Amino acid sequence: MLFNVRQRHRRWLSEETGTVIKDWRGRVRIGLAFPNRYAVGMSNLGFQTVYAALNGFEDVVCERFFYPESEDLPAVRQNPGRLLSLESQRPARDFDLFVFSVAYENDYVNAIEMLKLAGFPARREQRNREHPLLAAGGVAVFLNPEPLALFLDFFFIGEAEAILPDFLRVLNEKGESGCSRSEFLRELSERVAGIYVPAHFEPAYREDGTLERISPLPGTGAPQRVVYRRADLDRAQPCHSVILTPNTEFSSTMLLEIGRGCGRGCRFCAAGFVYRPMRFHSAERLLRALNAGGERHPRIGLVSAAVSDHPEIGFLCRSLLEDGRSLSFSSLRADTLTPEIASALESSRHQAVAIAPEAGSERLRKVVNKNLDMTQILTAAERLTEKGILHLKLYFMIGLPTESAEDLEAIVDTAKAIKHHVLKISRGRKRLGTITLSVHSFVPKPFTPFQWVAFAGVGELKNRAKWIRNALKKVPNVRVHFDLPKWAYVQALLARGDRRVGTLLEKVALRSTPWSKALREHVINPDFWVMRERGRDEVFPWEVIEHGVRRDYLWREYELALKGESTPECRPEEDCRRCGACAP
Repeated sequence: MLFNVRQRHRRWLSEETGTVIKDWRGRVRIGLAFPNRYAVGMSNLGFQTVYAALNGFEDVVCERFFYPESEDLPAVRQNPGRLLSLESQRPARDFDLFVFSVAYENDYVNAIEMLKLAGFPARREQRNREHPLLAAGGVAVFLNPEPLALFLDFFFIGEAEAILPDFLRVLNEKGESGCSRSEFLRELSERVAGIYVPAHFEPAYREDGTLERISPLPGTGAPQRVVYRRADLDRAQPCHSVILTPNTEFSSTMLLEIGRGCGRGCRFCAAGFVYRPMRFHSAERLLRALNAGGERHPRIGLVSAAVSDHPEIGFLCRSLLEDGRSLSFSSLRADTLTPEIASALESSRHQAVAIAPEAGSERLRKVVNKNLDMTQILTAAERLTEKGILHLKLYFMIGLPTESAEDLEAIVDTAKAIKHHVLKISRGRKRLGTITLSVHSFVPKPFTPFQWVAFAGVGELKNRAKWIRNALKKVPNVRVHFDLPKWAYVQALLARGDRRVGTLLEKVALRSTPWSKALREHVINPDFWVMRERGRDEVFPWEVIEHGVRRDYLWREYELALKGESTPECRPEEDCRRCGACAP
């Protein structure tokens, strides 16, 4: 069966373009692991960016690992230690450093199981110098690394462009000196800003189970708080796909990051706060990056938290279309869906486009600071329909703070209003498109104004979803898809839990205990982390990290949300100092 794994790896490699193959001699060997399937990992621009950045260092060889495909998993489980890299088919134990790129909290279980599949003891204190150092980065651990703190030696808290040069300098120096693991970790704590070594911090809990403090241990060189490292995009090259493969969601689309962060301040969105201030690459630099190397990619996917907010988006679209390229967009806002963007979608032959009202009522959109009115939503639908894009996808959330029955009714009313508006515009066409509602359970996230909020509950979310489904089931050409509230509960647990949650992860990942049983048997009721509204001054486990946005600003935003008041978007170019992210 392991022969089949190797065969699959060889097939993937044969269909890739841009793969980096390096000689191992004299180089630091880094295994970069994505804790999900190949198709998911290779669709992730952050994962590809780190792969390119590491291989950009002459003295580093970086190879990829993925969670095994379902048909390969039994064979790999029967042969611990035979989790193999993609490029050279070497086992994980042959590497000096094994790093996870973690984008989603629900992949934590896969990450811990991959340690077992690699033949490593899962707990960090059980490993010795014969094992590679184990680390993780990615947006999930930027937000809260504590659920993985029992398992990994350290975390990268920052963007790759900012942190990797300093890290590799220490790795090379200390690797040559042959220092012990503990010495190396102490050097990282002392010398590399943005490195979090969980063994160098000790949590203390109150009698009620809440966190009293998480403090650096004396003699470790650890800072009071680990500062999140931000890249200077004025100096960094725009991130883009370095490997193209047909075996991904985006097939052979070249993904191009046009900016990082978002200034809109949607109160549920972690990316809108941890990546502050928003930063954009100039259109000139983006076009230059696409044309570097002499390769011409016919399909470009523009990636950003808010693509249509780029100040030169119109020029960028025109330039790429005039060059004969087709375009796709990672995100579009209804209020900035200009005629130029709609024309770009038409020219690129898009059949379906997604917009995100997030909430049905204007009142609730003010609560979450999604400043859209019904006129803007209908105008966006009209522009898309006029360009022949008849299939619309609408993103909504349920379980938001202050949500009422009237807000659920407004989701139904919004879907019907868009349908009727589209019908009126598209009369005379041979076919009528569909409107698909994608409804997700709201999960409170760290470093947002809603970090104090309780999760709505699985039963309650099921009831709300059922009501929406029943209200729309007889409406023609309208479809509704829901996520599973039980997985949203798990995500909420992993997003806001502390390191005591690690024992739950251990049971599920290493003992194959079903989540339902593990949650039921845990010594602390998981509702403590998920269903409890937090007090204003409660210490959060993720506050071992300093992201730059002040806590008092987040609390004020939470108070405004409860009052139904919105906040203007952030404008770093106007020397704004409201949230603290741009403070000198």
